[in-house]
Formats: sequence, structure tokens, C-alpha cells
Amino acid sequence: MMLGFATDYAGESASVEEMYRTLSDISEAGFSHIHWTHEWSGDYTYSVYEMIQIREWMDALGLKSKGLHATEGSNRRNIQGKYSYRWSEQDRRDYTSENDLNRLAGVELIKNRIDLAAVLGSSEIVLHMQLPYMQFEKSESFKEKYYSQVCKSFDEIEAYSKARKVRVCLENLLGTPNRYQVEQFDLLFKRYDADFLGFCFDTGHGNITGDYSFELLERYLDRLFSVHLSDNHGLRSQDCWNVDSEMTKCDEHLIPFEGSLDWERFAEIVARSPYEMPIVLEVSNKGRDNKSYLAACLEAGNRITESILSFRKN
Repeated sequence: MMLGFATDYAGESASVEEMYRTLSDISEAGFSHIHWTHEWSGDYTYSVYEMIQIREWMDALGLKSKGLHATEGSNRRNIQGKYSYRWSEQDRRDYTSENDLNRLAGVELIKNRIDLAAVLGSSEIVLHMQLPYMQFEKSESFKEKYYSQVCKSFDEIEAYSKARKVRVCLENLLGTPNRYQVEQFDLLFKRYDADFLGFCFDTGHGNITGDYSFELLERYLDRLFSVHLSDNHGLRSQDCWNVDSEMTKCDEHLIPFEGSLDWERFAEIVARSPYEMPIVLEVSNKGRDNKSYLAACLEAGNRITESILSFRKN
């Protein structure tokens, strides 16, 4: 059975040997695909030779690629539990930046990940777009400028993306109320077609940010081309909205069925979508035995896959 697995499940290492070992462990556990998530944040740029190296590892281990996690730009700064947004010109590479040179540097970074996806044989990248919604509330003109810059960037990326047959999938995120994400996705999906811009649904994020876990999944089902599957116990407290670092603790990245998500309902919804298998688990091993942890992940992923296929058959 085909099943994808995120490569940073045990953290990220800059060691080439450890990267290979991670892929080897994933392959030996029985997964068919990887979702490359190393350097999912920050401004690291892959050399074409690194891209070839990763692909050679995959080929040697019998692995295929189901998407990869791109980066939205330079790391945000954590100041007393609040993360600064990347829209200011203080951030060097940010496709939403008000500063056009920094914005173009961010576009260049996304194109780098599109190139990586093409080399790995993947048809999509996943991209964050963390909304500065508190600034939106203060200034309508700021919001207009923000989306103007975003659209400039996507206009410049669209042809590049389509030429390489790599779709950009925007992910639902933590820390932003769903009403602002609905505004975001409605605007962008109206402007750009599904061959370029798709949706990545993160189950863990969905279980935290809305009154209904699958609100955004159901609304954008026709754009579903990527998934990040993990479990958690939902929002711990409304106070988490005031402290970003506390909000991130809610995103436990548990193995499916270890938290509070309704996985049967998830499978029924996904079965009605254009999503192409395999699904991707994006989970985090926090100290458990690696071999048994991967076995538990494989079992949970196969269980969800079987459920989706069963709903599609019926």
C-alpha cells in the first residue's frame, strides 16, 4: 500500500549521513513515498547537486516523492512568545514583503523549491502564508498592500510552476482565525486556477483553529492536492490565541488515532475530493523507539488509506 511520510519526524540534521539514514529508516519501515520537509522554514537554498543527491538516495532506497514542504522565507523572530510577521522590510527573503527586492528574493526561494520538487519527481510543493491579521484589523490599506504584494509574487511564480508541472499548495495554518484564512483562500483561488494553486489541509491545524475541525477542508475540497496528517487534542485554552508559542504547543503532531480527531469523518470527506494517493503523515517522534514508532505510523496511515479507498469504492 502506498503511504507518504515527512522526513523531519525525528528533527532535522545538516549531516548528510543522518539525512540518508532517515530516508533509509523510512524505506525499511515500509513507506513508499517521502514528503521532503528538511529546511521547511528559513532561507536555505538547495544546490542542484544536493537535489540530485537526494534523488539518488531515493532511487537507491526505492522511495518516491509525494510533495515537499517549501519555505515562506527568513525565520520569524520570537519576542516574548509572539512571532514577528515577515511582511516588513527587515526580513531578507519574503514573498509577501512590502520591499520589492526582499519580495523578489522570496520568489527566488520558492522557485528553488519548485526546482527541487521537479528533480525529486514531485507534482506539488506546500507553502505557508502566515497572515498578519492583527495588522489587517488596524488598517484596510495595509491589507490591500499585503495582498497586492502576494499577487505580484504568485503572478511571477505561476508560469515557472506550470512549466515544471509543480503545483503550489497553500496550507491552513495555526495562529490565524479561520475567517481570515477563508478570506485568503477565497481571494487567491478565485484569481488562480487549480493547475497552479491548490490547497494543503493540515489536520492538526484544523483541529485547533476552528469550531469545526474540517471547516476549511470541506470548503476547499476541490483544491485538495496535499495533506499533512497528524493528531492532537485541540485548542488547550482560548488564551493560546494571545501567545503564539503556547499555540504551537497545541500542535502535538501525534500519530493519527492518538488524539481527538475524527478520522473516519476525515476519510469520508477526502474520498469525495480529487486528492491523489498516497496520504502523507507529518508527525513528530519525541523520544519513542524509532523502529516501533515508524511501525505504529505505518499502521495508522494504512488504516486511514483503507478507509478512504473504501469510501471511494462505495
